[in-house]
Amino acid sequence: MTFAKKIKFLFIRKTLKFLIHTIVFFNKIKIEGNENLLRIKEKKEPIIFAFWHKKIFFTIYQFKNSGASPLISNSEDGEFVSQVAEEFKMIPVRGSSSKGGARAFIKMMNSIKENKSHILITADGPKGPPQQTKDGVIKLAEKTGAAIIPISWTASKLKIFEKSWDKFEIPLPFGEIIFRYGKPIYVEKENKISLIDYQLLIKTGIDSLEEAKGIGREAERQGE
Repeated sequence: MTFAKKIKFLFIRKTLKFLIHTIVFFNKIKIEGNENLLRIKEKKEPIIFAFWHKKIFFTIYQFKNSGASPLISNSEDGEFVSQVAEEFKMIPVRGSSSKGGARAFIKMMNSIKENKSHILITADGPKGPPQQTKDGVIKLAEKTGAAIIPISWTASKLKIFEKSWDKFEIPLPFGEIIFRYGKPIYVEKENKISLIDYQLLIKTGIDSLEEAKGIGREAERQGE
């Protein structure tokens, strides 16, 4: 990476960190479903957190200083996200289904088995289709025995980027954000349940967290 690019990414990561902290500071934050997470932590089991790509913004904040390892694509956009994740003291793993995927999969698998690492994966991948579970998260759970915990968040004031493939979301200030942990999903190595059934199970788990009652939403839709 050139010196100019290093300066550019340093500026971006500091700016985005400031932006995220500022927005969160001016919101009321509520966490739900903590019991689902604590139950797994008490057993000292590895965890894969699965969420939709559109929910990256606040998810990065929620896992700040956790040392969690988010899977982030090798694209230039992925580099931006990776830089911000590092700024929040996470340990990104770079790769996707189209580039560097096998290497990233092995790295995550070893990290889970050896260090009981917590992995963050956008279940619909870096390019979609949106809100459709890809099989990577299922295969990783099958190989490692890690529990898949669906996660999501909702905000009373929300900016939606309608022209982005995932309809990316950013909470707006002076509202409320609710972050939710879902019930754990385990993938059986005997494959008694089909891959399609697991994909639907994870999708339903994530979607139900966003659809849960408890917050009134005022969405500001942006054609960007």
